[in-house]
Amino acid sequence: MKIIKPLIFVFVVLAGNLYAQQIKVTRDFGIWIGAEYEKKIFKNYDLSLEQQIRTYKNSSVLDDYLFDVGLKCPINKKFNLGANVRYTYNNKRVKETENNFRYNLDIGYKKKLNQKIRFHYRLRYQKEYINHYRNIYYRIKGLASQNIYSFGIRNKVKIMFNQSKKSKFYTSAELFRLIENFREPYFNKICFNIGKETKLKIGNLDYSIGFEQELYSDFPYSFFYFKTIYSFKR
Repeated sequence: MKIIKPLIFVFVVLAGNLYAQQIKVTRDFGIWIGAEYEKKIFKNYDLSLEQQIRTYKNSSVLDDYLFDVGLKCPINKKFNLGANVRYTYNNKRVKETENNFRYNLDIGYKKKLNQKIRFHYRLRYQKEYINHYRNIYYRIKGLASQNIYSFGIRNKVKIMFNQSKKSKFYTSAELFRLIENFREPYFNKICFNIGKETKLKIGNLDYSIGFEQELYSDFPYSFFYFKTIYSFKR
């Protein structure tokens, strides 16, 4: 009889772990498609407008719809600065749908390693407000609201290979560091991409295969996706 209680305890723990694995999907696949328009303004400034649709659950469910406005300017031949604002309709996997607002500030660096290979690095700081527009509405109506937000630091390395004048191969890696309320900063995700950029008669087509891996989780989430972005510059 003395061994029954420890066995019951072990059984409960194991059952809890199995249940957690069942309710959290740890592997998934999605498709990201988007269109981007770029235009040079004020001599050295590039304005960009982008829309994207992202799916998950083996590409059967809408994950995100986003609209992004960006501005980029060069410092010199190697460094540049950028800023973006973004609206995201986020169909959360386990929570209620969110309408979020985000801004980010970038600094980029590029270096020509030889005639065909270029190295790119981007450091991004971003801040995202959760359900920002609903909270503004609540404040206007004099209702209670929660100002929930998070910070992120992203380090991205990208290598470009010039195959020809019309096509380039690339590979990239990006590490995400998240800063949330009531929690120490931590690296929450890493992302890898392999893709190709192709010049068309009108515009450019960028398509890639990506992989995201959640970090520091009892049941880490792995996400594969196929991404296609059509861009048009003026």
